[in-house]
Amino acid sequence: MRICVTRSNVQAYSETFIVRQIAGLKSVFGDDQVKLIYQNWLPQKEESGKLLNPLPLFLLHKFFKNVFHKEDTLINLYGLIKYFKNQKFDVVVANYGVTGAKIWKACTQAGVPLIVHFHGFDAFHKQTLQKYLPSYKQMFQYASYIIAVSQDMRKQLIALGADEQKVVTIPYGIDISFFRPGDPSTAPPVFLAVGRFTAKKAPQLTIQAFSYVVQQVPEARLMMVGDGELFEECVKLAANLVHKIEFKGVLQPDEIAQLMRQVRAFVQHSVTAPDGDKEGTPNTILEAAASGLPVISTYHAGIPEAVRHGETGFLVEEGDVHLMADYMIKLATNPQLAKELGSAARKHIEQHYTQQQQINKIVELIHACLLVGRH
Repeated sequence: MRICVTRSNVQAYSETFIVRQIAGLKSVFGDDQVKLIYQNWLPQKEESGKLLNPLPLFLLHKFFKNVFHKEDTLINLYGLIKYFKNQKFDVVVANYGVTGAKIWKACTQAGVPLIVHFHGFDAFHKQTLQKYLPSYKQMFQYASYIIAVSQDMRKQLIALGADEQKVVTIPYGIDISFFRPGDPSTAPPVFLAVGRFTAKKAPQLTIQAFSYVVQQVPEARLMMVGDGELFEECVKLAANLVHKIEFKGVLQPDEIAQLMRQVRAFVQHSVTAPDGDKEGTPNTILEAAASGLPVISTYHAGIPEAVRHGETGFLVEEGDVHLMADYMIKLATNPQLAKELGSAARKHIEQHYTQQQQINKIVELIHACLLVGRH
């Protein structure tokens, strides 16, 4: 069984879910049987860094892309088609709908089944849909299966034209041996937010909510991990909360896991961005729950599936910073409640969101592709 997995950028620190997907597939099929290709939405390189296209065709590809804004011509796909055929792949797993839209023609030429894994923006972002929807519709027809990370996303993909029989909901999986639970009842009233400083994660709204919290609970603190285009705006917004909010920058997964065992609760005010961009299911919310933390977030995308309101955390409507602050105050002043919700959150992850459960579901789809035969 030979599997090809795509990734747009091997350096993207926020794509831990793809790293885990690849590691999980390698644990099932073997390191030599799972190959990674990457570099842009139309992959350009093998895992070793070798170009898929010969250099002259690679340069011609860049010319077509930059001058004519075309990427899916047979010239551009030549190296990809040849690679698929030479490697005799049984299945290609394309991460992100945009990549699926760009490589499905190469899959047809190589006669290899395609599974497309959507993650978030690729299903909702208005300009992305405007640009790629025609290609999506063609890709939907060819693809054997389409993976959505939440029921909310599944509905969206079906609305975009995907066959509901092909769309399978597989949420992200968490390594519950890596994200181990702490005891939030013994932690100080510190809240943790982890994620890119981008519109759909609305870090500025988390800061606004916290500004109300410290008025009632002066000893409360907020730690924010990550960077992004809204980082400087958030630093300025927090200028009046010196020593109350700490911006940690980008941290490694083990550092994040350690922080999650030392705080009272996790917070994230996800919203639908003005450009339509939405979450899939935020990976960091699942990691926090696995770490035994109660989560305060919003009724957004797949979050209500991951966070059970009143049982494993609290949810508010998008933009309701006052109610978010109320729930933060509730946990800041009631450590035992934080412990009870966090314990339930951990159990919820163990039952529905473990890494092995989700990898097994992807493996089932891969085997199903072979049962129905090649296209």
